[in-house]
Amino acid sequence: MRIQTIAALTDFSTRAEYALDRAAALAARHRASLVLVYASDEPHPGFTNPQARLEQRSRQLARRHEIKVSTRDFDEAGGVAGRALLAAAVADLLVIDRRDQPSWMRPWRGGVLSHCLRRSPCPVLVVQQPVLEREDQPAGYARMLVAVDGSRRSHDILRFAADLHSGAQVDLFQPDGGRPQELQALERYRDELQQGADEQRRLRIKGVHHARRNRVDSHTGARDVTRQLMVQQQRSHADLVAIGAPRNGWLDRWALGVRGARLASLVSCDVLVCGQLPQERKDTESPDLRGGRPQLRF
Repeated sequence: MRIQTIAALTDFSTRAEYALDRAAALAARHRASLVLVYASDEPHPGFTNPQARLEQRSRQLARRHEIKVSTRDFDEAGGVAGRALLAAAVADLLVIDRRDQPSWMRPWRGGVLSHCLRRSPCPVLVVQQPVLEREDQPAGYARMLVAVDGSRRSHDILRFAADLHSGAQVDLFQPDGGRPQELQALERYRDELQQGADEQRRLRIKGVHHARRNRVDSHTGARDVTRQLMVQQQRSHADLVAIGAPRNGWLDRWALGVRGARLASLVSCDVLVCGQLPQERKDTESPDLRGGRPQLRF
């Protein structure tokens, strides 16, 4: 599934600018269109016209990365979460910074990040680190940690995460040790990804026994998958952690939102949460962004 459109939110804060830079770098790598959306619960004190500033920022990114960049205002949306979901409805990937302060207008909905993870119709990339330009990994990820369980959905999430940057080293993490049949499935997934990949790319299967703290927790009966991912990320120094789960009902949505937001608060690297993978488009054109309000694909 090729990424054709990436949407990114900003309020011009430092963390939000990290998200814009990452979104632009990914758009250049995948030859995708980039959509910028200004979203803030409070007026920015430094800009009397945030939309004009957003237009200026879009021109800067377009020149620097040689990509197509457009802006949307989504005046019909209420609050940051509403704008984020409208942006996600026309994108294959939503890129945001970690905003999890609950809205005073809708406290029952939880924080912005949790709400987006529950409802976004495409994967959400939570950016927490600046883009580093290196000779071996220019504007990309060096190592990824992907939580997998041997299911077909895990295979699709693994493929989507690995395709974000084909040069990254990928660790397939099996929480809770897993079952033998799951390990066999992971070995097939690893071998499939390895076919046609760069010879220098390493794909490894990791479990809870690879980190001492996870081994101790496993022996004591602890089954906190989010903590296991945090420990493994610290051990492997991964700069991207990817998770995913089906959202078949409100309980699944709630669990994924809580788990994703908690993981982002525990690790310092970027976090990719795949509640719903993007749908393949029959045409190669990007969606029309000039029309009215898009329909949310929940």
